[in-house]
Amino acid sequence: MHKQNPVEGYDIQQMVEIALAQGSEVSLCKTCCSARGLSQELLIEGCEIGTLDDLAHWTLIADKVLTF
Repeated sequence: MHKQNPVEGYDIQQMVEIALAQGSEVSLCKTCCSARGLSQELLIEGCEIGTLDDLAHWTLIADKVLTF
């Protein structure tokens, strides 16, 4: 989510913004977002909410897949 303030550990927003700046696509699971009340407006600019069909397609065509 946009404007998180991590107390310790990794700054996921910073990591995602670096990935986006390098041309990566960042997509979140629609089911997981819905379960947590997250909408597109709450996400870091450049991220999108995808479907399981999107995930399957991207996994098949990707050279590398990162999950966290």
